[in-house]
Amino acid sequence: SHASSCRYPKIIYALQSKRGKQAPFQSRIEMCQLLFKDIPNVIVSEAERICFEKVSDGLEDTQIESIRVGTADLLTMLINDEPNVEFTLALGADTFIDLVNGKWRRSEDVLKLVDYRIVVFRRLSEEGSSSSSEEIKQQDAVKACIAKLQLRVDSTKTSTAITVTQIPSATKREIGVSVSSSAARNTTDETVLREILSADVLDYVKERKMYAFSDLL
Repeated sequence: SHASSCRYPKIIYALQSKRGKQAPFQSRIEMCQLLFKDIPNVIVSEAERICFEKVSDGLEDTQIESIRVGTADLLTMLINDEPNVEFTLALGADTFIDLVNGKWRRSEDVLKLVDYRIVVFRRLSEEGSSSSSEEIKQQDAVKACIAKLQLRVDSTKTSTAITVTQIPSATKREIGVSVSSSAARNTTDETVLREILSADVLDYVKERKMYAFSDLL
């Protein structure tokens, strides 16, 4: 495996903005670069752009508009480029549940391409508080998904390849906001944004009037 880790801005279609107020690919790259610039051994990869360019090479503009590049396409390219590297998916619990339940494009291919190597991150309630019904429901759903995979493939492989890691809930009690991409996109309250974004990224968003700041034009 690599000594450094890679961060990939979410796959987007035709490298353009999509649903709602999501940012264009280049803006996501630049925000990731700002966020991770001082963290050792972490690089921001533009593999998604490279993958899209390979898929769309030689096509007409009208054909390019209909191209859908997904995680399976990206993994295929990465594995071909780095055949000796074992890639692992790192996913939030809800995303993992969607993947196993076939809601991703080429879900089964994605699972096979990483040989079922997945780290699932589950958020826990704050210390001293009891688990909410939603957390219990999510925990049960994750277990059910792992069991579903064990029925489809070698149970030893899935039990050893899938790791569930529990992390503290990212909630800023002083401002009453759960840290999430939605929370960052949907407010212009700088008291909130300073708690959940780095100063560089917040300045970037404000200067370019992105997300909720676009409504102030």
